[in-house]
Amino acid sequence: MPHPKIKEYSKATKEKLSFWKTRFYNIGTEREKSSREFQFLFLSWFSLLLFFTFFILAEKNPFNLLVPFNVFQWPRLDSREEVKIVISDGSAQQIPVSRKILIAEEKDLFIYQLVDEVGAPPYFSVKESSSKTDTLFQPKKLLNLQFALKKVWIRKEGSELILDWNTTMLESVMNDYRLPRLIQTESNFEEEAQANAPVDTITYYSGGEVSKTEGEEVTRARRLKALALTFKAVEATLFLNFPNLKTIEHRLDGFQKSFEGLEYSLGDIKQRPATSP
Repeated sequence: MPHPKIKEYSKATKEKLSFWKTRFYNIGTEREKSSREFQFLFLSWFSLLLFFTFFILAEKNPFNLLVPFNVFQWPRLDSREEVKIVISDGSAQQIPVSRKILIAEEKDLFIYQLVDEVGAPPYFSVKESSSKTDTLFQPKKLLNLQFALKKVWIRKEGSELILDWNTTMLESVMNDYRLPRLIQTESNFEEEAQANAPVDTITYYSGGEVSKTEGEEVTRARRLKALALTFKAVEATLFLNFPNLKTIEHRLDGFQKSFEGLEYSLGDIKQRPATSP
């Protein structure tokens, strides 16, 4: 048996529902005239119900309207700036391309950013696939020497730059560098021929296992060549982005010396070229 109070509340609820049902029916059939106050309250509550129902069906929070600029936000401005990055095709040819980065305010941090961009994978965009002379240009990934750069000195109001490199890190980065696959011919090895379309970086670079018969000296020579091209690209990039820069000096662990096996001399002071690359 239900509790007496439950029966009482149920009876009162049924009476109210019956009353309002009859009231709305009479108003709808014009048997009873409604006051303007009733019409205003009815339309207000009905509109409010529709308003919340719309947001519930759209799975949105209606209270977000109370937060300024939360529904219609201001357009987000791109705070990145264009810089010139020199990329290489794996041989002597290098071209400058434009890339957007968040430039650091400090010059030494900006130099680290440029070194990182030089060693970043090629974007394989239209701009990075064709040079100014409309000749075919296949960009190759260079070594990322950002973490091998120990210290940066900017002297004489930005006209001289000294880059101090960690020799151990250079060796580590060079040994981890993924070389393009080789095709064995009758007498020697040649890099795999490229199609006109750029090759995907993940499938093109093989992690160093280029051939079971390739000697360690050949592999190291190819990696040293890639390291030399990276140094050249870093220097050209720095000269492009620092107009007042006249000379770049490399140091290994704080000393002016050559890198073992590297044909490109790091002991010489690099002068700004007469023409940009």
